[in-house]
Amino acid sequence: MAQMENDRLPDGYQKGTSFFHSNNDNENIHIFNGIREDFKLVSGKNIFPGSIFPQIMQKLMRELETTLNFSPDYTSASILYAVSVSMGNRIQLKVKNSWLEKSNLYMVLVGRTGDVKSHSVSFCLNPLMKLDKENFEQYIIKKKEFEQLPVEEKSKSTVPVLSQLLLNDFTPEAFVKAHYFNPRGIGLYTDEIAGFFNSFNQYRKGSEEESYLSAWSGKPIIKNRISGDEMRVDNTKVDIIGTMQEGILSSVFQSNKMKNGFIDRLLFVLPHKYVDNKWNDLDLDEKYIEWYSEFISKIYNLAENSETVLEFQPDAKEYLYRWQNSQKHDFDFEYQRGVSVKLQQYVLRFSILIEVIHSVCNDQKLKNISLKTLKSAIKLRDYFFENAVRVFEIIDNTYYDSLTEIQKNVFDKLPQQFKTGEGIEIISKEDSMKIRSFKNFLKDEKLFKKIAHGIYEKQVF
Repeated sequence: MAQMENDRLPDGYQKGTSFFHSNNDNENIHIFNGIREDFKLVSGKNIFPGSIFPQIMQKLMRELETTLNFSPDYTSASILYAVSVSMGNRIQLKVKNSWLEKSNLYMVLVGRTGDVKSHSVSFCLNPLMKLDKENFEQYIIKKKEFEQLPVEEKSKSTVPVLSQLLLNDFTPEAFVKAHYFNPRGIGLYTDEIAGFFNSFNQYRKGSEEESYLSAWSGKPIIKNRISGDEMRVDNTKVDIIGTMQEGILSSVFQSNKMKNGFIDRLLFVLPHKYVDNKWNDLDLDEKYIEWYSEFISKIYNLAENSETVLEFQPDAKEYLYRWQNSQKHDFDFEYQRGVSVKLQQYVLRFSILIEVIHSVCNDQKLKNISLKTLKSAIKLRDYFFENAVRVFEIIDNTYYDSLTEIQKNVFDKLPQQFKTGEGIEIISKEDSMKIRSFKNFLKDEKLFKKIAHGIYEKQVF
């Protein structure tokens, strides 16, 4: 891969320094062992750990920010997604003999209108879109040739199928069908991902969401169709990315369908500060576009030419288990535990991606995962954990506003910790709520935490 002017960095930056960090960012604290009880941000700044990338890629992201106002957070996440789709299930990590991990990513880019989230994703996926376009054109040619064959020859020939990497408009059945004909994996990309979540199970209750839960874990997906055609995908590899307005987080993720742990699997990208969307006359040099396109092509070809099973180097494996065993297991809120557990698995997936990125950028043979790569993956885990905290904070803070005036009044009058009888006494004095309604009110886990039989604690808003 051609190097760009010896990876020259902009003035004021030294080799080995991340574009996203400066000396003033030392206050950024990784919430490695839990979060504060009021689930406010520990540091006030949660900056994407750009140092996990090679210098040449950091330079690319800096140029995209300068010329096109792309947030480094959005660009970084989109590159990880593009790399994962390019690899498919052809590069995996053997954690144990019976445990193979793939790099599946489920990402949501959160922001405001005009934050060029979609443009960031489109730029990073453009090389894959071009490949899909070429495959589609070849498919149309082969399909026409097949249709023109005599009937007797058609029965002896293979029906052409469309090879594609990305889907952006699909039904549950179309998604499984696309993966069935593309066994290396499929990337799902939807601009406004809220519609994707809201459409869950509109075809058949429980079916669609369960398919995506299975796909995240790499489990087989089986579809039995009315037509009688069955489809089974065993080596499942699905990546999802989409954008969402910050203001609708609450309405999307407060529904019951998110209580089965699906939200815990999502990697939220929420910049600590937004890039000013001011137009300028600076153009992105073509060499960056060419370099990135070649970079993605190299990863795709690497995966296409051979299947690779990586392992951790001995010192990295020892560090991994010590790190995982030191993780906090007792949490004040159930969502913290769910997110923590899923992000531990994501550390394995991040390790695959980071190792591949560095080997391709440096034109080196893909090796087993180093301790340096693992530590970079853990930094990435910390970034996404804090973003999850911020997202849940947004959801829960607005949840109080969705209560009725009667519910708000009762909630405010209750002490921080109380017994059921004490609560009943309070509502009875003011005749504000019926006892039966109050007992149902206490079942709301977003408002109350049951700490013992008949004893409750209000959640913090």
